[in-house]
Amino acid sequence: MVRQPQAPVTGEAPRRDNFHHGDVRAAALAAALAMVVADGPDALSFRAVAAAIGVNHRALYRHFADKHELTLAVAAQGFDALATVIRAGFDTGDGQPRPGPLYRAYVDFALAQPALYALMYGIAGQNYLSHPALAPSVAKVTALAADAFRHAGDPPGFSLALRDRVMRAWGEVHGLCDLWRRGALRARDAEAAKAYILALLAQ
Repeated sequence: MVRQPQAPVTGEAPRRDNFHHGDVRAAALAAALAMVVADGPDALSFRAVAAAIGVNHRALYRHFADKHELTLAVAAQGFDALATVIRAGFDTGDGQPRPGPLYRAYVDFALAQPALYALMYGIAGQNYLSHPALAPSVAKVTALAADAFRHAGDPPGFSLALRDRVMRAWGEVHGLCDLWRRGALRARDAEAAKAYILALLAQ
């Protein structure tokens, strides 16, 4: 079984009276991520993040144009963490990328990090493909999915057939996880929901 993913943040973001220029961005991202994990995406705000790290909220504008840009940066961290979990899932098997380990890792992450997962998928779709802060992180997950669903006879690169396999799989696993998150998929607990989702996907 894939090891349970660890929460990307623990505890509270450190407060400091003085920051170096680069520290503000890193501290703000850590605080924003902790805020989302603890209280959900709606809790995220410039003023709350600034207060958490002990700076004036105007200092954040040197690093993020607005709350939308901060949200995208947090979402990018989420996709980076998801990619790490998927790679770990591949490593627990025979080391080869396959659909089964990918599904298990994805469902583990989605059910263990519901608030972060909601933020990651609450963003306008064009940002996933083109925004410089988010697209590279999404591409990591897409590339891992392509590896898992690639067939021996596929041409090099991301063919249309491979794209369709990845998109169908992504739609299925995301849809089932989202139904659980929204309460439409009823199960005794998260572990029962995970077992049910994986059984459906295995078909």
